[in-house]
Amino acid sequence: MVTSPFDTDGQFRTVATRIVGIMDAVDQAIRKLCLGLLSLLLAVVVLNVVMRYVFDNSLVWANELSRYLMVWFALLMTAALINTDDHLNVTLVYEKFTLRTRYWIQVVMMLMYVVIGLVWMTFGLDYTLTAGLQAEAPALNFQLIWVYVVIPISGLLVIAFSLTRLLRLVILGETGQLETQYAPATEEVTSND
Repeated sequence: MVTSPFDTDGQFRTVATRIVGIMDAVDQAIRKLCLGLLSLLLAVVVLNVVMRYVFDNSLVWANELSRYLMVWFALLMTAALINTDDHLNVTLVYEKFTLRTRYWIQVVMMLMYVVIGLVWMTFGLDYTLTAGLQAEAPALNFQLIWVYVVIPISGLLVIAFSLTRLLRLVILGETGQLETQYAPATEEVTSND
C-alpha cells in the first residue's frame, strides 16, 4: 500500500472527508439526473420512430430535442465518471509500474484534469454567452444558451471531481484502487456437477 505524503490525521482529514462526502452526493445527483435525461431521450426517440414508421408522420422537434438531451447526458456523465475513475483506461503499460509510480501517475492525471476543466469551463462559458445568446433552436423555439450552459457546468464539475480525487489520494490516502482498479479481473470457474 502507498502511504500519503501528508499527515492524514487532524483537520485536513476532517475537511477532506466532508468535501468528499459532498462531492459523492453531487455525483449521485448527477447520475440520477443523467438517468432521467437518458430515459427521456429514449422515450423521445421511440416516440419519433413510432410516429415515423407507423403513422408516417415524423416529429420535427424530436430530432432536435434528442440531440440536446444527448449533449447534456454526455457532458454531465463525462464529469461524473472522473469521481469514480470509471472512464475507459488502457492499462497495458500502467500495470508494469510500481504502486508508488501509479500513485504519482494518478496525482498528475488529476492535476491535468483540473487544467483541462479550467480550459473547458473558460472557453465553454465564452461560447455559451456569445453563441448561445445569438442562436435559437429552430423547431423548439428557445435560445440555445439553455443547451450550451452545460459546457461550463461540466467543466466546473470536471475540476471539482478531479480535486476530490486528489483529496482522496493525497489527504485521505485512499490508494487501494491503485492496487485493484486496473488489475485484470479474475474469474472463478464453477461447475454445475
